[in-house]
Amino acid sequence: MRVLAADDDKGILSVLERSLRTWGYDLVTAHDGIEAWRILRSEGAPRIVVIDWDMPGLSGLEVCRLVRSAPHGEEVYVLMLTGRQEKSDLIEALEAGADDFLSKPFHPRELQLRLAKGVTFHTSRIASHGTSRGAPPSGTTLGGKYRLEREIAEGGMANVWLGVHLSLGINVAIKFMKPGVAEGPDYASFEREARAAAQLRTEHIVRIYDHGIAHDGAPYLVMEYLAGESVGDRIDRIGPLPPAEVAALVDQIARALTEAHTRGIIHRDVKPENILLVEDPDRPYGCAKLVDFGLARSRKNIATTEGGLISGTPSYMTPEHLRAQVPPNPALDLWGLAATAFTALTGSVPFDGDTLSEIMKSVCGAPLPVPSSVNPALPPEIDAWFARACARSPNDRYQTPAELAASFATACAAARPRPSTGTGTPKRVRDVTPTEPDSSRPSAIATEPEQGPGSAPRGPNSSSGQAIACSRSAPEASPTMPPSRATASGPMQHQQQAREACSA
Repeated sequence: MRVLAADDDKGILSVLERSLRTWGYDLVTAHDGIEAWRILRSEGAPRIVVIDWDMPGLSGLEVCRLVRSAPHGEEVYVLMLTGRQEKSDLIEALEAGADDFLSKPFHPRELQLRLAKGVTFHTSRIASHGTSRGAPPSGTTLGGKYRLEREIAEGGMANVWLGVHLSLGINVAIKFMKPGVAEGPDYASFEREARAAAQLRTEHIVRIYDHGIAHDGAPYLVMEYLAGESVGDRIDRIGPLPPAEVAALVDQIARALTEAHTRGIIHRDVKPENILLVEDPDRPYGCAKLVDFGLARSRKNIATTEGGLISGTPSYMTPEHLRAQVPPNPALDLWGLAATAFTALTGSVPFDGDTLSEIMKSVCGAPLPVPSSVNPALPPEIDAWFARACARSPNDRYQTPAELAASFATACAAARPRPSTGTGTPKRVRDVTPTEPDSSRPSAIATEPEQGPGSAPRGPNSSSGQAIACSRSAPEASPTMPPSRATASGPMQHQQQAREACSA
């Protein structure tokens, strides 16, 4: 097995060279990051890399990022040598794509064991491009780095597992794509978007650490594991949220969208179920995190395929996207955020209907809903904001996330502060997702509800079947809270049906 050892410290490089040759590795060495990257770009480049973090020219971290962005970069095993001990540094290296760490000074036996793991990793990566699709058993080691603990959510698009990073000992959430989601040419798109999403640097987007292909051929994403609840779950639990809380939420998600749009990434499915709320001592309403990046763009652009399929959640999509008149663009995310704010303020989705066609008619042609008509405590300033945010003409809407959030903050400032009571919750209709065979499309948060005494178990297709792992208790039904009513489901497969629904 060919190995690259790179370190600017001649003494350490000498130890590496002597040890690796003794153990029978085909060794090539580099004295700085630039030389290491030149070797890794060459024909027949080593597939196992032992590299120092701090080097002149290019750091080990920078080399690692370059490796991961290169074709077949996921097949390279990177062992980072570092004297850094802070967990934040290790997390940074993990995000850059490092597979394992070895602290200086190190014992040769420890290095030997790590390299043996690297050989196993490389072999499993090469053999992972299979065609079958079986659920991995608990205890399976994925890519030589993650141990699968248990499945915590399942939906139409993906399964989510709780995993443990073997070197760091931290929990991660691993989402496995189901057949047809990212196969063949589509996997290249999945891989590009996963890499792009991993580069997003904001606390308001759930981090993507890694991606790859499992032994059975299923593409997967490795993400941070967070404890919290989705905005949708919070609304279901306590009812409409106070304007000040929603303003904080909109501001944080607008920051996430600004970062994504700047890098050319469109989320495509901004809605309450795709926003995770995590406790934060510095924020009275917690930290909002947008999830499912790297997945929305990886799916086929169903709205423009020859079958005329539409991808997204109808109540949170613009009229022009429902009609498949334009490709996904930032306006789709802004509309979704505005509709999410409406839902958070009122407890109801803004564009209602018992069937998919009725929802599409509501989005495309019915009079815009007025937030204060659903929640009389809201001021007219919020009504005016929503009328502009969801104007039928794209040119009449807010054009950037920052503009939308700033105007919303001003509108919410006119509202009288009030605590959320948790009673008298209006109906919140569970929306239809036309790309799923049923109405239970997985959102991007993998919740794992705790089962209280006497509570009924929740099935894998319940509304909490989502993609970043959190833990919460399922709320008991309140006598003052009317039950949610599910809309009719079923795929909308042709643009003609969409046009008829939107023009009726």
